[in-house]
Amino acid sequence: MSHEKWLVIGLSTIIMVILSLSAALTSSLGWSVLAVCTLLFVLVHPLIWLAWRYYEFWRQAIMQLTTYCQMLKEGEQNLQLKTSHKDNLLVELKQEIELLAKKQNSQESTNQSLEHLLSAMLDSWSVPVCLFDQHLKLTYRNDAMNEQLQQPMLVGSAATDLGFCLQDSQLQHPKFAQQWQCQSIKYLYQGKQHWLFTALDISQLLDQNQTTTQQNLIRVLSHELRNSLTPMSSMADTLLASEHLDEQRTRLVLSRIHQRSDRLLSFVGQYSQLAQLPLPKLHWFNIQEILSEASAMIDESKCEISFKGNQQCFGDAEQLAQIMINLLKNAQEACQPEMTKISVKAYYHQQQQVLELSDNGPGFANLDNALTPFYTTKKQGSGIGLSLCAEIIRKHGGQLTVTNQASQGAKITMTWPLSSGTKSNTKLYRRDY
Repeated sequence: MSHEKWLVIGLSTIIMVILSLSAALTSSLGWSVLAVCTLLFVLVHPLIWLAWRYYEFWRQAIMQLTTYCQMLKEGEQNLQLKTSHKDNLLVELKQEIELLAKKQNSQESTNQSLEHLLSAMLDSWSVPVCLFDQHLKLTYRNDAMNEQLQQPMLVGSAATDLGFCLQDSQLQHPKFAQQWQCQSIKYLYQGKQHWLFTALDISQLLDQNQTTTQQNLIRVLSHELRNSLTPMSSMADTLLASEHLDEQRTRLVLSRIHQRSDRLLSFVGQYSQLAQLPLPKLHWFNIQEILSEASAMIDESKCEISFKGNQQCFGDAEQLAQIMINLLKNAQEACQPEMTKISVKAYYHQQQQVLELSDNGPGFANLDNALTPFYTTKKQGSGIGLSLCAEIIRKHGGQLTVTNQASQGAKITMTWPLSSGTKSNTKLYRRDY
């Protein structure tokens, strides 16, 4: 039973009680039946009127509040609820409803302003953007998306009708298959899942990266070619300038040129083929032979090289030969015009292959950027040598560090792990000096 019916029953009961009490009182006073009936007839009309007024008062108040709330729900803002009396018990309820309505209107206004702002921003954005609801129905698309697809994109259209497909929880479109970076984001809005799809044109970035990679590749190869071909050319010029060619010396020079040419061709071939450093081919070799080969690429008359340690070294011989050429050349350039003194140490430490090279030069001017590619303090330097050496050691799974010695000169330390297939008959030379 509704509250309204309970109110009617309650008011009717009150009227009946009042009439019954009045009849009992008058009968006890000795009133005649006619007098009692007359009194009841006279009382029943004002009682019914009062009950009706009371019922209508609460009914109208509830109806006004109901209508007021319904109009607020529909978005009407210019509404006022009339109060019949300042002492009305519904005044506080009415005030709370008005405060709630103002808060809701303020929030809706803020949301609408934010939606308009976001819509304006996305419409002027050059990145294609579109939104789909939980049923993959289009709810929004900006002008850039419309221009890219070049087809009608009506709100409410299915994603499949627009060419989209859902694969691995990601929206995809054949229009954005190449040179586009697409992203699909799932988010919750009003408790329901929605989709945001964006597509970023990366064609210019790809072209720029390709150009940069090609330029860096050319600089690296030019650097390494210059390091090897310059001394080879100098040795050839020395032989050609001699009036009488010494056979032993000629054979030595030609042997060095031939040996270095083969290694250089192999290195350049691998590098140019992969457009990056190849993975090292690890094996055991004699580090002193590599050091002797590298020393032939510098001016040996102005350089003293000492070696300590284990001659057996584990790594990629060709790549480490390239490292030694770069480091010896850098050391001699740093020490000019004085005599260059270079100390090379090779040993093992905690299953690590260690190579140390130190010189008597002025040391590094900027240790923080010494290994930064294309950074150099030399007037004619390219900033490639040390960074290339560090990259080769990194490919070996190790690390190259540069420091300045306390006394004088620079020190370069290279460490990388020994293979599990270390020869059992190889005597490890520990660092004890």
